[in-house]
Amino acid sequence: MTSEAIKSLIEKNAKLEGKKELLEKFADGAFCMHSSWGLGRIKNYDAAANRLIIDFEGKPGHSMDPVFCVDKLEVLDEDNVLVRNALNPKAVEAELKEAPAKFVENLLAKMPEQSATAVELENVLVRLFASEKEFRSWWNKAKKLLVRDPKVACPKTKNEYYVLREEEIKPEKELLSEYFLNRDPKKKILLAEKLFRLVDSSGDKEAIGESVKTIEDDLEKIKEELTSAIKTARSLSQADKLHGIWVRNDLVRFLYPEDEDRVEALSPRSSEIIAQTIDQDNKDGLSELAKNLPSAYYNRFLDLITRIYPDKWREMVLDLLQKSDGRFTNECVNFLVDWKGSSNYVKGEAGKLEDEKDADCKKLVEESLHRWLEEQTLRGPVILWIVKNRNAAKYKGILSSLIGQKLFTALLSAIDDEALQSDSNRRIPLVDALSDDGNLVADLLRGAPAETARDWAQSLLLNQGFDDLTQKSILARFIKIYPNVQTLVAGRGDTKAERLYVSKESLEARRAELEDIIKNQIPASKKAIEAARELGDLRENSEYKMAREHDETLSARRAQLQRDISRAEVVDFAMAPTDVVGIGSVVTLEKDGKGRETCYIRGAWDSDPDKNIYSYKTPLAQALLERRVGDVVETNIEGHKTIWKILSITV
Repeated sequence: MTSEAIKSLIEKNAKLEGKKELLEKFADGAFCMHSSWGLGRIKNYDAAANRLIIDFEGKPGHSMDPVFCVDKLEVLDEDNVLVRNALNPKAVEAELKEAPAKFVENLLAKMPEQSATAVELENVLVRLFASEKEFRSWWNKAKKLLVRDPKVACPKTKNEYYVLREEEIKPEKELLSEYFLNRDPKKKILLAEKLFRLVDSSGDKEAIGESVKTIEDDLEKIKEELTSAIKTARSLSQADKLHGIWVRNDLVRFLYPEDEDRVEALSPRSSEIIAQTIDQDNKDGLSELAKNLPSAYYNRFLDLITRIYPDKWREMVLDLLQKSDGRFTNECVNFLVDWKGSSNYVKGEAGKLEDEKDADCKKLVEESLHRWLEEQTLRGPVILWIVKNRNAAKYKGILSSLIGQKLFTALLSAIDDEALQSDSNRRIPLVDALSDDGNLVADLLRGAPAETARDWAQSLLLNQGFDDLTQKSILARFIKIYPNVQTLVAGRGDTKAERLYVSKESLEARRAELEDIIKNQIPASKKAIEAARELGDLRENSEYKMAREHDETLSARRAQLQRDISRAEVVDFAMAPTDVVGIGSVVTLEKDGKGRETCYIRGAWDSDPDKNIYSYKTPLAQALLERRVGDVVETNIEGHKTIWKILSITV
């Protein structure tokens, strides 16, 4: 824009007073940024139309009112990274590739107060890459380098800033300072781990040497503080203590790689934590310990078990697998499948395995999964791992024979159990797997008789773990393979539409029964099953069979109550009509032309024949409904015919 054009524009628009400097930046060829349209370049100013002509990506020759531009456009300096990238993308690409941390330093130097959040940096940097994936790969690498950059203070939380320092501070010094100022033993363990990773992850030998020297001066104090915290801190769990021991040992090993005696002399030792855990809870202690360990240490934990218990580690790892979930399930399977003998990963911490021939652990995994399936002790997380990995080349030989009818039954049961135990509306992973994997239903149904598939569809309809949309989607896959399931779904629709008219008292009683089943009876039943399972061979275990049958009865009753309550509608019997028989009517009848009886027509769950109270769904009530005084009706109940004449209708 020329000075004359700017002067004329200001004279016509009082709002532009004081905006002269900004308007002067709207020069031909200047780059600008719009919050929605991104980077643009001003082509020229059309004085006749009073419009700036700007080329945006996807919007070439876009015209904009200068008054609007003052508030909506940011004019970029020539050295802005986005401008440089637009003019010379190859040069910027080379800078990004050669020195990621230096590139971020330069970017921070041009930002207000030389600082920015991760989001602010990402909003700029992502525009320099062809794809989101390419940017993420570069940014992840850059963040690791920035942690080691003495010129940049990295955020410790998402809301903190990357800050360009006035004076360089080595990250080791910064971490050491934070470590010694912190009084939380768990945080001290995490900070000590960061110190180790800082010196262990660099490929620069000279940098490692400097880092090691920085940390080495304080090693004794770090070691003493970590050891003291592990021994005395009441806030640390057994998993925290084991994590702390490993961090301490790793730091010492890195600094003194040829002096294993330094590690051997340290106490407490990892083997002591394992022994204490088992002493405290012989049944579930180890599995709970594993669940609370950082996932990066899973393999190390399993390796430690082999060293402490060389004669029974396989059984222990299989027990951990049976109770595992998430990533730990995969780690347990891989540890056994890939077993080739003892590694030197934690040499010296818990002794060595005795020489022995490697057992076929792969076969053990296969046999254990089959046994758990037969015993109905296969848990949801392990079922999830099976269905997700059933076609993987590494596991296909182990899992192929598991995929079928019994696994489908176990899967539906696991979903129902998790829905029962869950206190929230969180998604159930097995439901997502069944929904997202388009081939899973077909794989599990393969070879199943039509009646079996229909039973499964019925179980699916009664299962509490599925929302309506997911349920319909999965049922559609049943119907595609077994069309006769369609009648079941159609019948379900009719049933669902039918309302149950009930009294307030009977509904409250049903709800109380359901609550008791969910909160008390089913949990007690699960415990009874666990107790019966421990009595021995399940094939000969009558207590176990009885416990399972009782559990199935409770589950069926729960499902029935939930269906009925969902259909229930409370009615006020006092509002019943008196001209015809309705729900709530008190009807005086003449029976077979002889004596009189007074009947009370009540809700679906209110029958008490001894008191002449009848549910409206009973044969007698059904015959009387909508009838008037003087009408004669006939009932035939179990072959016994009775003639009834209505004498009066009251409420």
